[in-house]
Amino acid sequence: MQDTYDAIVVGAGPSGSVAAYMMARGGLKVLLLERGPHPGSKNMFGGTIYALPTADIFPEFWKDAPWERFVTTEYLYFLDDDSAFQIGFTNMVYGKPPYNKVVVHRGVFDRWVAQKAVNEGAVLQTNALVTNLIYEKSLFGRDKVQGVQLDNGCIYYADAVILCEGINSFLTKQAGLRTDIPAETVKLYAKQVFRLPRSILEDRFHLEGDEGAIYAFTGYPTAGVIGKAGIWTGKETLALITGGFLDQLAEKRMSPYELLERTKRHPLIRRLLKDAEPIEYAAHMIPKGGFKMIPQLYDHHLLIAGDAATMVSGRRGTDLAMLSGKMAGETILQAHAKGDFSQKILSNYGWKINQSFFMTDIRKKRGTDKYVAKYQDSDYLISRAMNEFGSEFFHVGMGTEQDKMKKIQQELKQIQLPLKSFEDVWQALRHWEVL
Repeated sequence: MQDTYDAIVVGAGPSGSVAAYMMARGGLKVLLLERGPHPGSKNMFGGTIYALPTADIFPEFWKDAPWERFVTTEYLYFLDDDSAFQIGFTNMVYGKPPYNKVVVHRGVFDRWVAQKAVNEGAVLQTNALVTNLIYEKSLFGRDKVQGVQLDNGCIYYADAVILCEGINSFLTKQAGLRTDIPAETVKLYAKQVFRLPRSILEDRFHLEGDEGAIYAFTGYPTAGVIGKAGIWTGKETLALITGGFLDQLAEKRMSPYELLERTKRHPLIRRLLKDAEPIEYAAHMIPKGGFKMIPQLYDHHLLIAGDAATMVSGRRGTDLAMLSGKMAGETILQAHAKGDFSQKILSNYGWKINQSFFMTDIRKKRGTDKYVAKYQDSDYLISRAMNEFGSEFFHVGMGTEQDKMKKIQQELKQIQLPLKSFEDVWQALRHWEVL
């Protein structure tokens, strides 16, 4: 293998593979380095990608991408111990091209994206752990990145390096572009995958053909930690994921595995998983620090994309990773055409990110960290209040409707002060994420 390239990408997740794809398609010699045995071997999510952003990079991707189902139905359940308040929506149009959300398995989908880059000429090297950035010493100004070094001592050189290394982002920190990541800005999720025959799955979740469903849960599963749980339907699989903020899990001495087991014990979820065969466990951290935790995105000969750049907005992560990878690849193509990889030229990447729709959303949520710290009990209290209301409202008794409403009001007042309930709901509407 040659040791000099036009560009090196560290990390073959969605952002890295898309960046490599864009540059290779533009005629650059690209090396894509992945520390796992194959792209996607370390990655995990519930499992949806969003059709429009993906099609912006790979038009009509559904014709050859390894998808599972096209989501037509979504439910949100507010869970108490033995009850659930449900909100849901179904749109059959979402099950037709160009679709809306697509259920995929990351281990398979990530390999497909990486292969797209390889098909365009990029060189993919797996089991390649990058431990250091190689710098060209400068007598004037800042040292310039000129390559990377692997744990086995191999060194590769390039005009530009794009770091798509995920949430831990050791190299981004080594480059001086970010500080340590606080535990309160990270969510830790555990996932279990189950096998269920297709006919049973479709009957249980009221699906036909390639239709898919997402069930989201809040309240009961996370037991007072701000977090969520969810079920995603594959062709013959169910993916269950549960988790919350890392600092809160540590403070309350709760593990994601314990939350996962607790979630499976709820009567509603237990029935959804009935007779499903467990086949896989996984865990993953997701950056939830928002705008305040976005690192410096560019330096001389260096760009940051994907989770390493905290490109996460609400439930949207994988599609934003791909879009940031696209922008990074386009920026390097421009720099290559100009023959200038200086910080000034690469700042165009920062401009692209700042002008994007998702950065607008990320900026608007910049106060979410304060909400997370102050309202740790809100998920639990809101779910409990909604279930108290539902239980009384639908209960058939021997009193008048007026008596029923008075009882509902009394029950809600016993949970907490009405003003606090109003504040919880208001703040949740401003900052909440379904998953």
